[in-house]
Amino acid sequence: MDTLALTLSAVLVALLFAIPLGVWAGLSDRFNRIITPFLDFMQTMPTFVYLAPLTLIFLIGPASAVIATVIYAAPPAIRITAHGIRSVPETTVEAADSMGSTRWQSLVKVLLPMAKRTVVMGVNQTIMAALAMVTIAALIDAPGLGKTVMQALQSLDVGTAFNAGLAIVVMAIVLDRVTTASSTRAEQARNSGGRFLKWRRPLLGSGAVGVVVLIYLSHTYLWAAQFPGDGTTGTHIANAADSVTTWAQDNLSGITNAFRDAITNGLLNPFQSLLTDSPWWLVGAALVGIGVVVGGWRSGITTAVCVGLLVGTGVWSDAMTTLASTVVATVLVMVLGIAFGVWMGRSAMVDRLLRPTLDAAQVMPPFVYLVPFLALFGATRFTAIVAAVVYAVPVAIKITADGVRAVPETTVEAATAAGCNTWQIITKVQLPMARSALTLATNQGLIYVLSMVVVGGLVGAGALGYDVVAGFSQGELYGKGLAAGLAIVLLGVMFDRITQAAARRTRA
Repeated sequence: MDTLALTLSAVLVALLFAIPLGVWAGLSDRFNRIITPFLDFMQTMPTFVYLAPLTLIFLIGPASAVIATVIYAAPPAIRITAHGIRSVPETTVEAADSMGSTRWQSLVKVLLPMAKRTVVMGVNQTIMAALAMVTIAALIDAPGLGKTVMQALQSLDVGTAFNAGLAIVVMAIVLDRVTTASSTRAEQARNSGGRFLKWRRPLLGSGAVGVVVLIYLSHTYLWAAQFPGDGTTGTHIANAADSVTTWAQDNLSGITNAFRDAITNGLLNPFQSLLTDSPWWLVGAALVGIGVVVGGWRSGITTAVCVGLLVGTGVWSDAMTTLASTVVATVLVMVLGIAFGVWMGRSAMVDRLLRPTLDAAQVMPPFVYLVPFLALFGATRFTAIVAAVVYAVPVAIKITADGVRAVPETTVEAATAAGCNTWQIITKVQLPMARSALTLATNQGLIYVLSMVVVGGLVGAGALGYDVVAGFSQGELYGKGLAAGLAIVLLGVMFDRITQAAARRTRA
């Protein structure tokens, strides 16, 4: 209930200004151009980055958590509301104007009703972002399930972490399904033309009265306020999770350790040694060169500025360790994203089967992904990498699938008629024509992976993630935690600008 209260409070405050700003951005091209860079910047930042500056002003506690959640959750509502307003056909607006509607009447009677579904989707995304942020805000002493998960992960108590994580998932699914269904509920009732539409408002009114009566009783009588039972189901779930963890560690450790060591020793360690053992100026020059080649001279300038500031933070070695883990995780994300994305893009049946699972995976907060892999691989940086891959791969798969599906069928048919087999069609036609989607998938994969860096610090990821967690939990390390947070921001900006510039060049 603490988690739900924090989430809904933050969402209500966020929507009070996010929806009006979204409407303004949808109506005004100038305002849309002004606000878009800020929204891009805000959505690029990993979740925890919002916590550090607010704790300096509002101190550690629920107030900072709510404010950080409001700021983090607002951009999706602004962006999606603006998109909904802009998606209303111009002919409809012109028809309303020709009938003498004022600007306010056109907005209230035409634009908002026709953009209702899109606006509700923005509300849905705001709720999901707020729930993810509330769990991360446990780092600054926010009450709720996030604190339980964080403490359990730090003590390697998989059972307790799984139980609390399951509660977070259930809450996320309920909030997601309720808001998604609300966009079509009224329309379905009208189409049915039946009794539900007639009794809908009286039922809602009587439900509201019942809620008020129950609240009064719970504040007046002890029997109405007491929680029924001692939560033994949660204890059973935690014990079962501990038993499964023990069994997995006893019986699967050979397989999991071999897989972990193969990736760590064969890919991660050599790349990390290359970045951390080479002279900083050489690595910096290589990064700037990559920025220029992939994204152009503007990306090169941005990369040069970010590299200079990274050197200034004093956490260069930790930043390079985090960079190595992020790049390795992103490579794995794109391998899986391309494989499953092409499969989904080429098969409607596979798309119908996989998409609900991918949607459900995107609903879950980052904390939840750590629990099963902690049981399988223990507290190592590989656990954080695998969790980051699983967290980021759904969005990469969906973007790749949409890109492959967008390739014109006539082009595929022409390649088939020319004698190309399936592999040649995929590698010579569909993937090259979906390059912009692949670049966008890489961009989103990087950002999602980077957002797991701090969460991974709870399970042995080390480097910048550990620096941030230690900075928030130990007052004497607060300065280093802020420096590490700034370093992660710089890495995120550098990655985002390079990949976005590459996507624009690909489209051009």
